[in-house]
Amino acid sequence: MMFAGWLRPHRVFIAAVAVASGALACRDTTMSRELSNSGITEPRFTAGVGFTSTPVGRGNLGKFHVQSKNDGYDVELKSHDNTDIAVANITVVPGGTSGWHSHPGPVLVVVKTGALTFYRADDPSCSPTLRPAGTSFIEEGGVVHIARNEGAVDATTVATYFLPAAAAQRIDEAAPGNCAF
Repeated sequence: MMFAGWLRPHRVFIAAVAVASGALACRDTTMSRELSNSGITEPRFTAGVGFTSTPVGRGNLGKFHVQSKNDGYDVELKSHDNTDIAVANITVVPGGTSGWHSHPGPVLVVVKTGALTFYRADDPSCSPTLRPAGTSFIEEGGVVHIARNEGAVDATTVATYFLPAAAAQRIDEAAPGNCAF
């Protein structure tokens, strides 16, 4: 009986070592951020501050083609590739920012409260675009941008992402030289 009691902690220790060794043996086979951005010689990635994204759900839709015509209203959605749909609630506090980033596919955004100001890295003048509560818009995939809450109340949005299957929703990007903030 004492011998069996002595083996249990030993087995737990061996199991813990085996699990830890297995976890250490696994490695991420994706390309490192530095290699995936080889054109950027000095990364200046910016983190979001006062920015919270809370996942609502994510699922795989595969390839799809939907045409909806009803009472004179005509909409068409189409994806040629295996597609995930993800939804998130996003909050940006006053003075908060998303940090510079892009998305691998389009994002449909509804602004629920407050307002967000968007800046695009490909705009030489870094002109702001205000998106107040009650508006919606589409962020194009691959466009480097930042969202800032330059108002006095929380800005809340619902974002629906169209993504390549299993892809990240967000890609952190370097701060462009055309926007000085």
